Amino acid sequence: MALTEIVFFSIFLMFTLQPSTSVEVCPVLCGTQLIRFPFRLNTQSGRCGYPRLDLSCKNEAHAILTLPFSGGFTVVNIDYTFQNIWIEDPDSCAPRRILQGLNLAGTPFDLLEPRSYTFFNCSSASSTVPKLAEAKLISCLSGKDFSVVAIPTERLDLPASLSTSCSEMAKVLLPLSLSDWSDPGDGFILTWNEPDCKLCESRAGTCMFKNDTGTDVGCSGGFNDGLTRSTKLAIVFGVGVPFSFILGLVIYLRGKVEDHQNLNLTASSVMVVKGLDGQILESYPITLLGESRRLTRPSDNICSICLSEYHAKEILRTIPDCNHYFHAACIDEWLKLNVVCPLCCSSPKLISNITSSRYLISP
Repeated sequence: MALTEIVFFSIFLMFTLQPSTSVEVCPVLCGTQLIRFPFRLNTQSGRCGYPRLDLSCKNEAHAILTLPFSGGFTVVNIDYTFQNIWIEDPDSCAPRRILQGLNLAGTPFDLLEPRSYTFFNCSSASSTVPKLAEAKLISCLSGKDFSVVAIPTERLDLPASLSTSCSEMAKVLLPLSLSDWSDPGDGFILTWNEPDCKLCESRAGTCMFKNDTGTDVGCSGGFNDGLTRSTKLAIVFGVGVPFSFILGLVIYLRGKVEDHQNLNLTASSVMVVKGLDGQILESYPITLLGESRRLTRPSDNICSICLSEYHAKEILRTIPDCNHYFHAACIDEWLKLNVVCPLCCSSPKLISNITSSRYLISP
């Protein structure tokens, strides 16, 4: 068989033997937000989503999460892989909703890495407002003659003037997303544990009910599910075509060696290339892109894998060794097959001190 025939045959096999994909269960758009299992809109069939994960669609433009005891919040983004949902107060003052009593009883949600904060009402004079670096000015609760600040409860090591110039309002738990933001009025992130679809989502499968009745969930589909067409093509041509060419070349050379020297390739001549495992991938930081789409390097505004420009509310992942950004879905699939950065070809460390992946939220 000629070398060109082997190469084309290998490429044909690559396209025809890719993992099968399956149609997602009841996906629907509300504005720009994709609503899919385990969430569903309250106008859809009950089997489209998991119990207590219902959303509504306001004016066909904004998804709304209604908590039984705390009212409605606008959904900014749903991260199905890490099972986090970013919500904001329609009046752009999430701290007020927290102080009014954010009650998650009867819901599947928890605060994301909560931390205790104490709220103070202080005189607006600059000399009386706490200067602690971790103190957060809550602008949406402040007025002309006073300022509201939130301070980590364990850091109440402020000057004595605090007791006379500031009055304590309340001690509350704030989620990581709210306590870490420069403007805490924008919103915060909740997380859910049931159903547990993280493993399925990390493999880009489709999480769904196993049967027509009951709440047991399973996973359908392969690693290509959930990726855009451009991402699939980029991965296929960036990884599959070179691999197929190498495979065809190896087969061709092997035939020549056997014909002329009657030799066999040994197992030691076979190179097995393996990408990063899921635990290391999850340790790489992710960034939830804000409305300004501002990144550390402003010139890095296009994902070099799918060649698409970054948009607000998209999730990016950074390779720590070279600090290059990519769409999280794109780079996760790339690094599962390649151990090099697709932009600079440096090799990320295979052994790392694994830490829990945390959100970095750009302005």
